[in-house]
Formats: sequence, structure tokens, C-alpha cells
Amino acid sequence: MMKSIAVLAVAALLTSGATVEPNRVHAAGLRVVGAGAVNVTVHYKGKGTVDSAHRVWVWVFDTPDIGPGAMPIAEMSVAKNGESAVFEVANERVWVAVAYDEQGVMTGNTPPGSGSPVGIYASASGAPEAVSPGAKGAITIVFDDSRRLP
Repeated sequence: MMKSIAVLAVAALLTSGATVEPNRVHAAGLRVVGAGAVNVTVHYKGKGTVDSAHRVWVWVFDTPDIGPGAMPIAEMSVAKNGESAVFEVANERVWVAVAYDEQGVMTGNTPPGSGSPVGIYASASGAPEAVSPGAKGAITIVFDDSRRLP
């Protein structure tokens, strides 16, 4: 079941129940023929270490209105800084948000805890920026501890 949470000033992150593959979590029904791949490389620059116990979670949305009512279409986690999460999506455009599991307790079926470092793929103004799958679907998100969930 997906649950929503507020993301500081810009977005809310949502998690979903999922099936597990090595180092990745995929939303059920994600693998459909469609627009193509979105490759999200994540660089967490905060004080913690990204490892198998302290993952970075990546969510893909079909709307830029990533708020309490938005539902992600997919989620994955990475266990190494600089690693990529690759999503196969049917949408022409998607939006991406991330969170660092500072406490080492996230399982993919609950939201990040209060105070978790978060980020989004955004324009220079800070507004969520769309990602087009396929050849233009490779993005990098760099975030640190400066944005946290309330």
C-alpha cells in the first residue's frame, strides 16, 4: 500500500509495496512496453554513508504535483553512492524524488522518517523538472542534508 509524506517546501515522497530484486525494488506492474528507460544516478553528499543498511530511495511520479495526494508509479533503492536506479516507464514524462535512509530502517513499504534528507530532480528555480524516458532519460540527482522531511 502506498503512503504519502510531505517533502519540505516542494514535494512529498510516497512509497509502495513492492517485489524485491538484488539492490532494487520495483513497483508491481512496472515493466510494461512504453516510452523507455529513466536512469537516475544518485549522489548523496551528506554526512552519512550510502550502503546496504543506509540506502538512497528513488521515487518516480507521473505528475509534477508531488504532494500528499500524489502516488509514485515506481520506487527503487540503491546501496552505493553514485549508483543508478533504472526505471522502465510507459509515461512520456516523469518526475523524480529521493531520500537518504539515515536511520537504516526504511523497507520500501513505509515512508522515510521525520528528518530524513530528501531531494528532487529540479530546475534552477527549485521546481520539479520533467524527465523524458529514452535517450534523454539519464539524469543525476545530487543532494545533501540541507533539505529534510518535517
